[in-house]
Amino acid sequence: MFCCTDCFSSSYLSNIIHSDSRKGNCEYCNSKNVSIYTPRELIDFFRNILNLYEVKAESGISIISALERDFSDTIFSSKVVNKLNLLIAIIEDDTDEFSDLLENNVISLLWKGEYTKKSIDIHSKWEDFKNEIKNINRFHIQATIDLVKLHNIFKNDCFQTTLKKGRTFHRSRISDENGIAVEAMGNPPKDKATGGRANPKGISYLYLADNIVTSLYEARATLFDFVTVGDFKLKEDIKILNLRKPENDPIIWAEQEAISDYLTYIPFINTLQRELSLPIRKLDKEIDYLPTQYLSEFIKSIGYDGVEFQSSLDSKGYNLAVFNPDKFKCVKTSIYEIENIDLKHRKL
Repeated sequence: MFCCTDCFSSSYLSNIIHSDSRKGNCEYCNSKNVSIYTPRELIDFFRNILNLYEVKAESGISIISALERDFSDTIFSSKVVNKLNLLIAIIEDDTDEFSDLLENNVISLLWKGEYTKKSIDIHSKWEDFKNEIKNINRFHIQATIDLVKLHNIFKNDCFQTTLKKGRTFHRSRISDENGIAVEAMGNPPKDKATGGRANPKGISYLYLADNIVTSLYEARATLFDFVTVGDFKLKEDIKILNLRKPENDPIIWAEQEAISDYLTYIPFINTLQRELSLPIRKLDKEIDYLPTQYLSEFIKSIGYDGVEFQSSLDSKGYNLAVFNPDKFKCVKTSIYEIENIDLKHRKL
């Protein structure tokens, strides 16, 4: 029996199956004329994940329920009719090692608290670091985060994105109906660069959005404003650190025998992403940006050309902080008038 690309939510697994030359019908999700694969050939991608579980017959849950709970449906696709049968086929050559997990209820190390405690410790160190860099020491910091480990984490494939030459992003600036000239749409000169979430004062980065609507939100455009939107084209390939959704594919981490790092550090990486994407408020102080400025400079120091993070103002888009603005050229501007706004709100 064969599985196929449609059997898995993991894009990593789907790409591996798709790269194989075999075509046919899938017995697990009933897809027709698709790229197919022998399930037992996938065991190396699952071994480190299955090793996270142990039998706990009296208080555990089924292995499939545990996988779906712990990894938020990022492994098996909902199209699979019987996920247990597929998992049985995957472990066919390792039945002696894993059959007990499939035949009994299980408990995971996550829920025993091992990785939760480690994650809490890392968050605590980050909070100590933030307090010190803002309020105690600026340059010689004692409560440092583990930069060596963070460097190793950021080298994982799921964080790295290559943006190809010719890719277009957008930057918006509030203007009048005459707009702003193309040559004036770039990042501010260094002597006018105020501190932002990613850049320190006096160091100018280029902030872009992946679509026009997101760029309008990021410019804080409001009703009846005129906004000039610049189209910025990439002049060469660049390597970007993607902080948006690194948690989506645990299979990559499992294959690299780094599943413990996935469980320990992904919650922390999500915290960093949220802090980097927080909108700048009028009452914010410059020192509030110091932790994420430090983080961005570290990302730059390990060879990345920029960092990509989710927009907190538009859930459908994301932002890009480019460390070397010369990598982009503004090739066109358009002028927009804001005709309506939707003020979503919540009571504090």
